[in-house]
Amino acid sequence: MGGRGASEVARMVVAVVGVVVAAAAVLSPAAAGGLGREAAALVAIKAALQDPGQVLRDWDPKSGDPCRWNMVTCHGGHVQELSMVQQNLSGTLSPAIGRLRSLRSLSLRQNAISGPIPKTIGRMKLLHVLDLSNNQFSGSIPSTLGSMVNLRYLKLNNNSLSGPVPDSLATARMIFILDISFNNLSDDSRVMDKKIMILTVCIALGCSMVAMVAGAVILFRHWRQRQRVFSVAEVQHCREVSLGHLKHYKFKEIRKATDNFNIRNILGEGGYGIVYKGHFPGGTPIAVKRLKDHDSVIGDDQFHTEVEVISLAVHRNLLHLIGFCTANNERILVYPYMPNGTVASKLKEYVNGEPALDWPRRKRIALGASRGLLYLHEQCDPKIIHRDIKASNILLDDYLEAIVADFGLAKLVDHGMSHVVTTVRGTVGRIPPEYFLSGHASEKTDVFCFGLLLIELVTGRETLELHQNEYQKGGILEWAKELLAQNQLSSFADKKLRNNYDSVELEEMVQIALLCTMYSPKHRPRISEVVTMLEEGDGVAEKWEAMKNVEEPNPEDLKYQAIAINYYEDQCSSTELQAVELSGPR
Repeated sequence: MGGRGASEVARMVVAVVGVVVAAAAVLSPAAAGGLGREAAALVAIKAALQDPGQVLRDWDPKSGDPCRWNMVTCHGGHVQELSMVQQNLSGTLSPAIGRLRSLRSLSLRQNAISGPIPKTIGRMKLLHVLDLSNNQFSGSIPSTLGSMVNLRYLKLNNNSLSGPVPDSLATARMIFILDISFNNLSDDSRVMDKKIMILTVCIALGCSMVAMVAGAVILFRHWRQRQRVFSVAEVQHCREVSLGHLKHYKFKEIRKATDNFNIRNILGEGGYGIVYKGHFPGGTPIAVKRLKDHDSVIGDDQFHTEVEVISLAVHRNLLHLIGFCTANNERILVYPYMPNGTVASKLKEYVNGEPALDWPRRKRIALGASRGLLYLHEQCDPKIIHRDIKASNILLDDYLEAIVADFGLAKLVDHGMSHVVTTVRGTVGRIPPEYFLSGHASEKTDVFCFGLLLIELVTGRETLELHQNEYQKGGILEWAKELLAQNQLSSFADKKLRNNYDSVELEEMVQIALLCTMYSPKHRPRISEVVTMLEEGDGVAEKWEAMKNVEEPNPEDLKYQAIAINYYEDQCSSTELQAVELSGPR
């Protein structure tokens, strides 16, 4: 038997053994007492995969609550999201995936997983995001995918799938974004039927000829009973969008939940709107964002489209949108309430005489926020630029995990504005220079702001302004750079920490912050590089040494820093808020 054949046999043996072990665990008294069906399913999924990087090492019954396992997100005591993007996974996807009946998002993008797509996925009736793109899946597309009434986002592109496109997909009721390009799918004559009304979707067939445009156009089947299937390119132009997986609340429901938007229920206010705490019947707490510019030119259809794109961004470190309301020119978004507030407010708190956020928690917050940004920048399609990363826009869940809020909302406020900036009074250099001068935002704009978030975590300051006589040669970034060079970062660290931090880790975090806030966007790292630096730490000092003298901005370019930035003067500063701010969103 050849090496490849032996490897395949070994892989199958491992998968079978894993499933048997998982099944035995489910039947055992210990499992009945604590593991649960969903945990057993996760163990079976792990057993069928090959994980050389050990990213699934804590997927073990002995590790306790599966909701704390890596890349697993739960809500209400059930697994609702698996996000295992670009984790160097191979092997196969176990049919046990179908036992996760509460799953809403499954993303395995950019791995090397092979074998068939399990038909059991069709049992997950609540699933609305399925991304298996850029893997090595083979076989046919399961027809069961077309019967998933809540499936909104389906990406199977860049695999080795074959056979015809199932009729059930061509007439799927709810699919909003569909990409099955770069496979080996056949042009079934039923799909190619041109005698009914049809919807054209570009499906690239992976043509290897260099001189040709990759792919060919397959005409997808008609839509029946006023049902639509949208291509990615059509998302921005659709006129009728059904938001089946989001709750469309009536205005009277929102008004009742917030006690008629009682001022005593205000949690915070920022550039995008006012946030109120509310309660639905039964006592469920919520956070209600009432967007500003009620008379905006954005129509209901355009608002629905933007909300749909936001709602498809599902990650454990992103705030999850659960509903919306459009009535009487109102634009309202509904989110789960985060009782631990924001990082900005928590940095000021003490618990039993100790800071509420110790150094390890601050490191974990930095890593969680960076992973959320990574998802927005490199794993969302279309990608989302946040535009306003800061401590008051990072919420904390029950476990003090970072939850990035306020993403994707710039388009919902006023399309006539080139950019939206929430109030940070008197803060010099808070806005990236290229964004301030041109209004142009990019991924590197977010990276710059993330660097300032790291400064906030290190210093614990309410604002980034320096105190009188603290440093005379520039702003807080220049001061950090000088203290770093002089090995005096203890003067920079939050006094509340009382030197209870790892000095090497402190130095690395400041170095990462300075790399992120380089004047030129091209010199800043990508957020994926930032995540790696925060996870591993190795090489951070070397990167800083290589970049610290690479540029000195022209004094003419720094004129903007002489202006005391003071947008929206009628609003309170976001850094002064005492409770949850969702100034702008898992």
